[in-house]
Amino acid sequence: MNSEVAAHLDSPYNKLQWMGEEYLVDELKDEKTLNTDGEKYSPEVLYWIGYLYRYWACTRGESSKRIYRQAPAKTMKRNYMAFHTFDPDVAIDDLIEISRQRQGK
Repeated sequence: MNSEVAAHLDSPYNKLQWMGEEYLVDELKDEKTLNTDGEKYSPEVLYWIGYLYRYWACTRGESSKRIYRQAPAKTMKRNYMAFHTFDPDVAIDDLIEISRQRQGK
């Protein structure tokens, strides 16, 4: 979410938006080392997290960096069981509210 790849995907048009997932993963591997702090993520959780981050960026016009500050991967993983069956917009609204509460706003 803090990578050049994410920044390109956030732009109104970029050729990376039309590349396959394998190409994007290779680009990301070249740029960043994935740090999971020893956390394990199942393929289903990773898919949902990735989908929701991209949906959030595309429908609300927020940058990937801003989204990740509001809903880091650990928050997404922790809320997966409760939120993955929600409408994406409801899940995003709830994640924003969790972020506000965490920040004391």
